[in-house]
Amino acid sequence: MRRRAQLSSWLVIGLLPFIAAVATANEKEADDGLDIYFRDASLMALSDQAQESYPDSEAGESKRIERAFPDAPPQIPHTLVDMLPITLDDNECVECHHPDNVASQSDLPLPKSHFMRAVMGSGGKGDSMVWVVQGYEDTKEIVGNRYNCTMCHTAQATNVDTPSTKFITLKRKLKE
Repeated sequence: MRRRAQLSSWLVIGLLPFIAAVATANEKEADDGLDIYFRDASLMALSDQAQESYPDSEAGESKRIERAFPDAPPQIPHTLVDMLPITLDDNECVECHHPDNVASQSDLPLPKSHFMRAVMGSGGKGDSMVWVVQGYEDTKEIVGNRYNCTMCHTAQATNVDTPSTKFITLKRKLKE
């Protein structure tokens, strides 16, 4: 029994240098803080990529961008530099796009859906959901979850090559 304990002690002592070498090798690799284990290249190699550039035309001077598909949220064709962040106290989008404030044909007014609040009710016995939408009611104010415009509407980068697609919506296919 004593011999077995002595042998295992020597084995542990013999393996310690190998364990220490593996531990220090891993430390050297992560020293600079720039390694990301799911990338093929270091962050320094990625820093030469060009930043996306967005439209610099002012609101009211831009041309509408065609929607990606029917019923897609419209993209923002003008600069957002002085309009972000959107807060409850400061939302410049609403200042121009609220239906009461639309000044010209080029301003796209907020649709009625942005003023509709879902009326929730408890699901019935056998329903898969505890809460279900029972209908919608009109409100005079923009519904809270529609207030942060950039959650759905985004500015379109001008220097990014978007891959071509042959996507056809069912609506478009039925028209043809």
